[in-house]
Amino acid sequence: MSPREGEPQPGGRTGSRPETARARLSDVLAGRRGPELEEMHRFWSGAANGGPPPSEAELRRELAVLMCDPDRVEARLGGLGRRLNQLLSLHLEAPGYQKSLEDLAAHKLLAYLSDYDLEAATTALVRHGLLVETLDRRLESYGGRSHAVPAEIGDAILRLRRARRRGVFDLFTLRGFLDRLYDDPARTRRLSPTRLREMYKLYSSESASVQRLEHLEPPLRELVEKAVLQFGGLLPRGLFERMETGEQGWDGRRWRLALEESLVGTVERLELGRYGIHLCDDVLVVFNEVALAWLKRVAVPGDPDAPHSEASLGVDLASNLSRFIGFILEHSVRFTVRGEIFKTTEKRILQELIPNPGRELSRAAVLAFIYDFARAAGLIESTGERTFALTSAGRAWEPRPLEEKLSTLLEYSIEERRLPGDYYHQLRLRRIFVRLLKRVEPLVWYDLMYLPFLARNTYLASLDQLAVDEYFAARSQAVHYAPMEDLQRLAWNLARWVRQRLYLLGIVDLGYDAAGRPVALRLTKQGARLLGVIDGTPQTIRPSLGSVIVTPDFEVVLFPTGDDGELIHELDRFCVREKAGETMHFKILERSVQRALAEGMYVSRILAVLRERSRTPVPQNVVYSIRDWAHRAGLMVLDQTGVVRCEDEATLRRFQQDPGVKPYLRGAIDERRVQLKTRFTPRRTQALLRDLGYLVELEG
Repeated sequence: MSPREGEPQPGGRTGSRPETARARLSDVLAGRRGPELEEMHRFWSGAANGGPPPSEAELRRELAVLMCDPDRVEARLGGLGRRLNQLLSLHLEAPGYQKSLEDLAAHKLLAYLSDYDLEAATTALVRHGLLVETLDRRLESYGGRSHAVPAEIGDAILRLRRARRRGVFDLFTLRGFLDRLYDDPARTRRLSPTRLREMYKLYSSESASVQRLEHLEPPLRELVEKAVLQFGGLLPRGLFERMETGEQGWDGRRWRLALEESLVGTVERLELGRYGIHLCDDVLVVFNEVALAWLKRVAVPGDPDAPHSEASLGVDLASNLSRFIGFILEHSVRFTVRGEIFKTTEKRILQELIPNPGRELSRAAVLAFIYDFARAAGLIESTGERTFALTSAGRAWEPRPLEEKLSTLLEYSIEERRLPGDYYHQLRLRRIFVRLLKRVEPLVWYDLMYLPFLARNTYLASLDQLAVDEYFAARSQAVHYAPMEDLQRLAWNLARWVRQRLYLLGIVDLGYDAAGRPVALRLTKQGARLLGVIDGTPQTIRPSLGSVIVTPDFEVVLFPTGDDGELIHELDRFCVREKAGETMHFKILERSVQRALAEGMYVSRILAVLRERSRTPVPQNVVYSIRDWAHRAGLMVLDQTGVVRCEDEATLRRFQQDPGVKPYLRGAIDERRVQLKTRFTPRRTQALLRDLGYLVELEG
């Protein structure tokens, strides 16, 4: 697993090729004497009034330490000014960091400088030890005056600039680490992009990553495994000191050498406050690719690690939303001056919802979500009497396909602000999570934190690409600003969204251990179809005899096939769910049928669902009762010629006398039929009459 002979080795070793001679810091210091060394010490130490060591030997040793400190180099560059930094940058771009005075004078960026100004600027950099005079060794100008940046300082400056340019990507990913490692100016030769891609493909493979991790020394290997499993591969020192591990104490220097040598990770001090993340600490980092490989190995539970119990909601949310819309249609729902439903009304609505919402949410929390969605999606609107009324969008909601409903609910859930956590971070994490969810195997259990950790790590590696620091720039300058989320809360809040939203939508099922703690999730078939993982056709072959039995006492018994989401939602629209177990039991009631009609479900559709899915013929008394209930509810049928037919004479008389209907009415045909004006299409006419409160179906 090592690079080819002659290439730079991971961990900082170089190959066997000799390095081209360059100006060294030791040469610069060796050629300076007392006053020159003292001037350099004042510049690099920042001391205004002397204070250098008494002997020149000690002074040189202290300067060597100061001038190799990356933070100090960065600070001193910031105080040089534009002209000196520009001159220094031109040297750093040249081979060996060397540039002749002749080339500098001819460079277009320095054309505004006179010969005197150029000489003065160069002399200032020489006095600071940032440049040293050398001989030009090029054939065309051999022996001319030139200057070079000492190799140690030049390398440090380029590393700082690269760190600012690449940012956190280099810290969190193996790809970034390899880019930085093999693009290091201290190395004798750099790799071509093609060769670098080949190396990355080799080192990032799952088997190679796991093998390198397993070859670590036992105490460090155990620590890295725990860091991956419990913290997703990012272990801050503050958390480490509260853990019980085999390590005696934090030993970042030793760990960093071992992890980088093995291409497993690194140890860095991270300050992510500018990105709106609460972290300023030393962090043991396991590269994203290695963490993913190890999580894949342990994230899929299998016997005897399968969940102790399972929970699934299926299409309950869509069905509960239908019941909420039905309640709005049937009752006058008032709200307070703060826009909240009165508690007494809320209790009545809760009685209409499916009784078992699972362990993650109460029925009140489910109702709160449904209410917020209905307001945000414009399904309901407030009237002047401080009541709710169904909008045209609300009337169009129920006839929509189940998958379309769930897609709208999912998009709302991704954008929702109600759950804890910084909304800016969580919104992006949720979108990453949904993309990652498409890659898992449907109906296979995965560790609950597997995808949240991967989503968080992917997001962290993209902080610079997404320009997150620009969003938080103004906020981070405030005196009392403190980021809301740390590394763990980013993942935990995302996992909470999965448990309370994706589970509620039936996209994932949850698994619990013996103590009732959520430990696993799996992508459902319904969720896989919604995300496009599988096509829209049911994966289970429908039994030739159907999957339901309709009894004469109006009971509908469903024998689950494992892929019944669409059928369950259809039954929920015109039935009342009574109990669920190995079989599901529904009851057809007059009230539930009339609610379905009010929500836009046709009688023909109700009967078609029963006939197509029933193993036995649907009892005639059930068919007759459904039609009779529809007529008693005032059902009207509109044909293509504009004729409205209604079996209930009282409803038809009220219809003809309605001031809202009269502009569209041409005249009565007989006791059960009237003719409408044909100014609009039948579908448009149906929508107008439904807005006036009439149950109108299109014939055929």
